[in-house]
Amino acid sequence: MRAGVFALLIVSMLALPAFGSTEAGNEAVAGGATAPVAAASPAPAPSVYRISPGDVLSITVWGDEEFSRECQVNAAGTISYPLLGDVPAIGLTCSEFEGRLSERLRKYINEPEVVVTISEYGTLGMSIFVLGEVKNPGMYPLAPGTGLLGALAAAGGVTDLASGVVTIAKARTGEIHTHGLEQALRGAGAVVEPGDVVVVSRSASADEDRRYSVLGEVPNPGMYEMPAKGALLVLDAMEKAGLLSKGSGSDNPGSPISLQERFPTADFENALLTRDEVVVPLNLVALLQGDTGQNILLKAGDVLTVPRRSLVSVYAVGEVALQGQQQLPSGSRILDLLNAAGGVRQGADLGGAKVLRPVGVEGEVTSISVDLARLLNSGDAEQNLVLQDRDVLVVPPRGQPNDLWRYLPSIIPYLLYY
Repeated sequence: MRAGVFALLIVSMLALPAFGSTEAGNEAVAGGATAPVAAASPAPAPSVYRISPGDVLSITVWGDEEFSRECQVNAAGTISYPLLGDVPAIGLTCSEFEGRLSERLRKYINEPEVVVTISEYGTLGMSIFVLGEVKNPGMYPLAPGTGLLGALAAAGGVTDLASGVVTIAKARTGEIHTHGLEQALRGAGAVVEPGDVVVVSRSASADEDRRYSVLGEVPNPGMYEMPAKGALLVLDAMEKAGLLSKGSGSDNPGSPISLQERFPTADFENALLTRDEVVVPLNLVALLQGDTGQNILLKAGDVLTVPRRSLVSVYAVGEVALQGQQQLPSGSRILDLLNAAGGVRQGADLGGAKVLRPVGVEGEVTSISVDLARLLNSGDAEQNLVLQDRDVLVVPPRGQPNDLWRYLPSIIPYLLYY
C-alpha cells in the first residue's frame, strides 16, 4: 500500500502547473497547611500521567533501531519524528501514544512494537491558578500528575467560607468542569493540567459574595471585587482582565481586529457568561462593533469565560519566505497563511499555486488551483480559500511549472500525518 500512496502523491505533484492525584493528606487541606504539596509530588505512573509540553519521550521500536530515539514535546504539544513529521502527543498517556505511533508506523514497518516512556518531565508552562475560597490564592508550579487534592493543598487548603463545589477551567479546551469538594478532599477528582484555573466557590450561607470571575484566554484570569458603587458591565470586566485598555471602547486598542491580533488563541465570538448554573453565550466581537445587547450588566458570582480557539495545522512550501508548518485559527484563509509565511518571494509563479488537501486515511490527495496573482493584485475573494487541517499550499517558481520534485520530501511526511 505504501508504494501506491507514494505513486499517487507523485502523480499529484506532476499534475501541478508549477497532565492521578498527589498523595497529600486530608488534614493538610482542611487544616490549612501552607507547603506547596504539588511541587513535591512524585512522578506518577506512566499509565496515569498525560504527556505535557517539555517532556522528553524515550521511544523504542523493537527490531528497528533507526526509529528508536528520544524526542522532546514542544510548546505546541507535538514531537518531530522521522517520516511522520509532527505527531501530536499532549494529553495522551504513554500507552495511548504508543498506539498512535504504532498505527502510523505500519506504513513503513510490519506490525511495529513501540514502547514509550518519560525520560524527563518538562517544565514548559507547568503552573496552575488556584483561586476563590482557599487560604493562599495564586499561581503554583505544577508537578506531573497533580490531582485536585494536590492543587488545593498547594494553596494552603480551603477557607471556612468554602462551598461544596470546585470548578476547573481547562486551559486546553476552555471547558468548565465541576467537582464536589468532599470528593476532592478524599482524593477523587480529575488531574489538573498546565494553565488550568481551579476555583473554590463561596458557600451560599456566607456573607454576600461581592466578587466575579473572568477566566480562559485572558491576560489576567481570576476573581475580582464588584465595584462599591455603580454598575459593572461586560466591557468593564474585559478591561479588568487585561483585554482592553482603560476607556478604550471603540478605540483601536479595543477594536475587534486589534483584539484578535493581540490574543490570537482566544475565541471572542463564543464567550460564555455563567450565572447560577445558567450559561449565556456572548459575542465579544459584536460587542466591540457596537452591539450593546452583548454588554450585559454583571452580578456578584458571575463567571465570564473566553474559550480557546480551535487551530488548524497547515503548510506553506515553495517560493515563500518561511517554509513549513503554521498553526492558524480555524477558519483561516490563504492570505492568513501567506502572512504567517512571510509572503511570497520574487520569481514565484503566482498563477500556478496549488493547495494539496488530504481527503482520506490512505494517502489520497486532491489538488486545488489558486491564482495568487488575482488574489493579491485584484482582491479576488474566490481565490482566498478557507483552509482545512493538513492543507499544503505549494507556490512554484516561475518558469518551472513542473519542477516541484524538491518539495516532495517535505510534503510526503506531512500528508501521511494520519
